[in-house]
Amino acid sequence: MNAREVVSAYARLVWDRGLTEGTGGNVSMKQGDSVYITPSSVIKHFLTAEDIMEIAMDGEVISGLRKPSSEYRMHLFLYQENPKINSVVHAHPPFATAAAVTQRRLPVNLLPESALLLTPITYVSYERPGSQQFADAFLEGIDRGSSVFLLQNHGVTVTGNSMDEAFARLETLEFLSRVSHLTGAEPGTMEIPEDKIKEFLDSLKA
Repeated sequence: MNAREVVSAYARLVWDRGLTEGTGGNVSMKQGDSVYITPSSVIKHFLTAEDIMEIAMDGEVISGLRKPSSEYRMHLFLYQENPKINSVVHAHPPFATAAAVTQRRLPVNLLPESALLLTPITYVSYERPGSQQFADAFLEGIDRGSSVFLLQNHGVTVTGNSMDEAFARLETLEFLSRVSHLTGAEPGTMEIPEDKIKEFLDSLKA
């Protein structure tokens, strides 16, 4: 699949899996000097490859028939600040968004998969969506090496070296949020001990 097909396919998957609602959320992928991003105000289930916008790293529209997502600055900022990032997904999954609204800390070591994919989680204070201040609020987390951001009163953003990795992070984040809600687990309770987490992560490097 080409970049437009990949972005539209994963945007539909995010919506179909109930990880965002209405026209909410946005998905992008960087390829060379271009970023392919979902358009503004479109229900993701109905997106096609032709709907995906191509923009330059300075935000200028290169090609496409619609208007890029209003949150394109966030995507560009993440790509500019971390060259290893090739995909960004922003969505409103219910349980993870509830944690974002309350700024409830998640027990990231509750599950092996969450320890592998989500560490460290960054909690971002509220800024107006689409603004430069909103984009800039990610800087502290980027400096910490975070790929997972819970956005107060808004939703979540995840990044990845590939679209597969970014989507896996999104689903894992929502699953962790749901399990921690159902069990009442908090950081420091019910989590896998640090030495066991290290053993697990080291085994993946062997």
